[in-house]
Formats: sequence, C-alpha cells, structure tokens
Amino acid sequence: MEKILTHPLYLQMLADLAKQTGFSTSEVEKKAKECLSELYTIQQPVGNILSIQACQYILSRGYDKTIDINPEEVRQLAKVARRHPVAYVMTHKTYIDMMVLAVVLVRHGLPLPYTFAGINMAFPGLAQVGRQNGVIFIRRSFKDDLIYKAVLRFFIATVVQSKGHFMWAIEGTRSRTGKLVWPKMGILKYIKEAEQDTGQKVKYVPVSIVYDLIPDVKDMTEEMQGKRKTPESLAWFMDYIRKMGDKFGKISLRFGEPVDMDEAGKIPLLLKKEQTKEENEPISRFALELVHGINKVTPVTTASLICISLLSKFSLTKRAIESDISNLMRLVESHKADALVDRGQPIGLSVQGALNLLRSANLIQQRGESLNAKYVTNASHYLQATYYANMSVHHLYHQAFIELALLKAGKVPLEKRSFTFWSEIMNLRDLFKFEFFYSKKTTFTAEIEENLAFLKPDWNDYFFKQETDIPAYMKSQNLLVSPVVLYSYVDAYRVVAYALQNWDTAYIFDEKKFLDNCLFLGEEMHWQGRIQRLGSVSKPFLLNGIR
Repeated sequence: MEKILTHPLYLQMLADLAKQTGFSTSEVEKKAKECLSELYTIQQPVGNILSIQACQYILSRGYDKTIDINPEEVRQLAKVARRHPVAYVMTHKTYIDMMVLAVVLVRHGLPLPYTFAGINMAFPGLAQVGRQNGVIFIRRSFKDDLIYKAVLRFFIATVVQSKGHFMWAIEGTRSRTGKLVWPKMGILKYIKEAEQDTGQKVKYVPVSIVYDLIPDVKDMTEEMQGKRKTPESLAWFMDYIRKMGDKFGKISLRFGEPVDMDEAGKIPLLLKKEQTKEENEPISRFALELVHGINKVTPVTTASLICISLLSKFSLTKRAIESDISNLMRLVESHKADALVDRGQPIGLSVQGALNLLRSANLIQQRGESLNAKYVTNASHYLQATYYANMSVHHLYHQAFIELALLKAGKVPLEKRSFTFWSEIMNLRDLFKFEFFYSKKTTFTAEIEENLAFLKPDWNDYFFKQETDIPAYMKSQNLLVSPVVLYSYVDAYRVVAYALQNWDTAYIFDEKKFLDNCLFLGEEMHWQGRIQRLGSVSKPFLLNGIR
C-alpha cells in the first residue's frame, strides 16, 4: 500500500483532485488514504491455499465434488491467461459463484484473480480473510465521490499493470429470476480505463455457472415478492454454510471466447427503434455483447428442463416427462453440442436424478404410485420452479417467439403469411427487449430460421407456400414453450399497465410506492382471474414492465 501512496502518478492525481474538489491537499490525501485502505487487497500465497481448501469444503457440503467443465475451453483459456491479464465476466446466481470459479482455476493450474465484492460482504471475519485473498470490497454507490472513484481507478490500474486477473458479476447482484439481468457498466468501465492508462491489453472472458439447485432460491424469490433481505454478517455466513449440508446436485461451468470491445462496438445489438442513448455507448454495447457471450455458453440442467415441462402441463407421468425432456434436449443440442449438463447419460437416469432432487427440495410432488404416478409443481413454490425454468430460457425464447408468430400468421391469407410471421417476430423481439439479450439483427434472423428448421426442415414451403392449417399443427405439438417462457412477463406487464392507468396524477411518480401498489394490484387481479399466475407479480418482472 505504501508503494501506491508514494507513487508519483498517485500524488499527481491527488493534486489534481484538490483543484477539482476545492479541498486542501492534506484533506484529499486523508480521504484518499481512507478509500485506499478500504479497497486495498493482496494475494497472500498461504492465505490463498487455505481459502481454496475452505472453498472446496463448503462446496462439497452441498454439491458433487466434480465440477462439470469443458476441458478444451480450459486449455484455450490457459493460453490466453499466459499472455494477458484476464477479466472473468460472470453470471451471479448465488454467494458461492466466486468460490466455484476460484476452485476450477486453481485445479487447472491457473492463477487466482482479484475479486470484486460489495462492501456489504466486508463484515468482521470475512473482510480480513478477503483482503488477504485479492477481494476488492467496493461501495454500492459512489457516483458523486470523485476521490473514491479516482482511487478505485488507480488501484485497478496497478493490478492491470502487474498483469493481475479479475473476476466479478457483471449483473452487480444475484439474479432473482434465474436468467441474466441487465448489466452494470461500472467495473467494466474502470478496467477499460485502466487498460488505456497502462497500455496493458486485457482479455474479457464470459463465464457461466449453473447449479442443479441453489440454496438461495427460496429467500430470493420471497424477496422478489417484498420480503426484507437479511443483512450479511458472520452469523449469517455461518448459517449459510450450515444450509449447504443439503444435497443440491451438480455444478457446471463454461468459459466463452474472449470478447473484443473494438468488435463489439461495431455491432448494433438492438434495432434502431429499440436503442436508448445509454445503450448506444460503446461500453454499453460491449457489456451487452459480454452478456450475450455468457448466454451462448450457459449450460442447461435436466432439473431446469423438467420445471419447464411441468409448468407447461401442470402434471405428467415420468414417461411423459422423459418424452418432453428428450425433445427439449434435442433443441438445446441443436444450438450448442455441449450445453447439456447430463449429455451422454441415459434419459431415464438423468430425469430420475433430477426428479429426486426437485422432490427433496419440495419443488415438485408425486401423486400416486408406480407407473401411474404423476409429478406436479408444488403450488406454493411456483416462483422457485419458474426460477429454475428461467435458467434455460436463453435456448428457448426463439422457439417461443416462433410459436406465437406462427399462430398469428395462420390467421391471414397465404400470400401474407411470411410477412406477418417476420413482422410479429420483430414485434416480440421489441416487446421483450428487457427480458432477453439478442444477437445482432442478421444473426438473430438466422437463429430464428435454424429453430424453424428444427421444427420443420421444409418450414418455408410448409408454413408459407402451402395452405397448411397452422393452428392444427400447433395443437399437434407435444410441448409448447411460449406459455412457460413468456407468460410471466405478460402478466407482470398487464399489472404495470393497469397500475399506471390508475395512478393518481396529483402525486409525483415514486417507483418504490408504485411497486408496492403493483404487488397489491397483482393479488387483486389474480383473484379476479385477470392474470394467470400470482408468482409473475414479482419486483424484477414489474421493474422491466416499468422500463
């Protein structure tokens, strides 16, 4: 830390800050030292060894010891990490995400990255351990604090200069919905600036981690519906480790190919009418391309596919579930060959294992015995089941759009079907733009065509050049994914629209009060039969409705 405090560039930065802020040099030095003390961390070798052993113990309490990876991805990553600092841009499902990545890297001889974590995790005990293991605890909000921002930027630059690596969750918080949420640009922006300040090229690698089951999901889904979040503390952390004693199945991790900002900046990820000024900034386009990269490599669990199947049909026998899962697995594999966590296993074995996990978590219930037994989603845990279903939606939203667009095309004359279909696809793309992360328009269109070919190899002739009875064709399908993938958002948007129509314009719009009102109106509308699922009325879905 003393090297930083006496570095000529650091001292020059403080002098410039004194001029900008109007504080005296000594005041700026004092404030900056306080900020640096809060941020400063090192990679202490003995501490690293002990921490990795502790991480492996914690993970083994709840999950299989073998973490599912793609060995070829790790080999390619090792080549990159030998030449460049690597920024691992992650999803954030649970508190153990960083532990999982750290364990995988160490097991394969790769260096431990510096980790960005919220200051809320710097409670006594974990704060001391974290600062010996490269954890950079940052404040949740420091928008107007010029001194803190400058010190953070300088510290990140020193890590980049020393070819240190980073890992952080680009979402900024745990996903409460099971799918990726809108990225936060802050840390990404600071690393890019450090890259420019030092001349050191950083490689940005998308990382996705999925779990069969997650210990946090029950609490997170309750928080979505208004429950107050339990503050982090040492007692909370010990209780979290204790809860890891249950069986949660497997962990799977995938690394994507490095994303280059110069290339990402050239890609219009949204249609022109969809873009906002902020989203049109190069750093925003870069962040969205990183998130898209994460989605592309995200593995799919059998438990997630079972939740999709049961949410679409209410109850099914094991044989019927196996049939649905087989169809869904073929669709997923048509997108990415190694996406399935249970790839290569007999379908009956993987389905039975996932059913056992879901039953032990009380997410589904078995009704009846023997071959006639049916499985049904536990009504009181609908939102949890939706969470797990959402872990696979990045592979299914194209199919959901196709189902709805085909139904609309089936209502018009033959000569208008193709135009109606593609217009509806683009309308749906626009409507759900805050729920999914799309590729560029030309690639997106090709992805739709690939999904159509999976549905019907001669799709263009069958749907758009023949008098095919499209509604009858859709009814003949064993599984429709659009109700599961899209209905929660539609219900949430209905609640937001109704709440906006009834908002008293004499009062200034207050988002928190509006959300509380939406939660109440959602219960009322569900009681009246105006929305299908009460679980849809949760804060993340409502917030996207407001957007």
